[in-house]
Amino acid sequence: MSFINSPVFNRVIVPISFTASLFGGVFLLREYTGGRKCPSNDRMDGKVVLITGANTGIGKETAKEIAKRGAVVILGCRHMGKCAATAVEIRNVSQNKNVKCHFIDLANLDSVTEFVKEIKNEQQHIDVLVNNAGVMKPRSPKTTPNTDDGFERQFGVNHLGHFLLTNLLLDQLTNGESPGRVINVTSDAYQKGKVDIDDIEKNELKGDNRLTELYYQSKLANVLFTKVLSDRSRENLKKRVTCNCVNPGVAHTGIGRHANVPFYSVGVHMFKPLTWMAMRTPRQAAQTSIYLACDSALANVTGAYFDDCKKVEDTKDMCDGVVAEKLWKASEEWTNLNQRMSQLRETAKSGAPQNIGPACNNSTTS
Repeated sequence: MSFINSPVFNRVIVPISFTASLFGGVFLLREYTGGRKCPSNDRMDGKVVLITGANTGIGKETAKEIAKRGAVVILGCRHMGKCAATAVEIRNVSQNKNVKCHFIDLANLDSVTEFVKEIKNEQQHIDVLVNNAGVMKPRSPKTTPNTDDGFERQFGVNHLGHFLLTNLLLDQLTNGESPGRVINVTSDAYQKGKVDIDDIEKNELKGDNRLTELYYQSKLANVLFTKVLSDRSRENLKKRVTCNCVNPGVAHTGIGRHANVPFYSVGVHMFKPLTWMAMRTPRQAAQTSIYLACDSALANVTGAYFDDCKKVEDTKDMCDGVVAEKLWKASEEWTNLNQRMSQLRETAKSGAPQNIGPACNNSTTS
């Protein structure tokens, strides 16, 4: 009897071979349907890249790839223990020791200001700012519904924190040989959003419906912010900064970790096999952010919405310009932007010591 016709072959080898082929096919299918890989191989040696929410998910994968390309990478995170562990991992994987941690809590505008002070002391120039951090449908007791400054948390973190951060860093973003790049990570959920300056909290809505609409609003705010900053760069900043937004797609990340309620948790575990196939991995979802950060051909591209490493549309064609300007002006007031900018510039002129918060900047340990 030949081995192929033996009981061992039929009972052991065939099932193992079939299972391996099945799993291999599933992985290949997932890779194929997970979107395009960044088409650019451009290096980033000597560039300085700052990424918020970089200790996990899409931000971590973005940081990892950019570090492999030789850039100085600054991880802006709220959980310093996780940030430090991520920095060590990225240094080891990329063989790049220039990966630094800094504390920032986008739900606290004073924290954002202190973070900028640290960065200004450490870096004369920022080449790329990736506004990646975000929160979705936060609920008690996982977190508080509002930021420390009293704003609804999704709007405060997803929009206001990044709005303030970007504007306070404009001096560093606009003083280089090439235009500084601002990348806002949004979502195609922006299409369902509506910004009402007079009811930014959407108090007429209740429960999950309110949280969902507030999330849509925050993602639309990212797109509106992209449009106005791009317009102002052309008009007032001598085209020294570009601003584009990206849709990473639906991915397995921790953005919904504060949304857990019993039924939601049960659903997450029940449908994990299906969502595993349907959702992108963080690495796949990070490809468009990586592309916008590194590709030299995009040096002067601004005011655009990118999806799957391709430009989809200009934000001027996607946005109500009047609403965008109203949101910008309101955001200036809500963040006390002008006063914060003046204080930072006065401090820089005086050369006075600045209050440096917690950071793990030792880039020589691995």
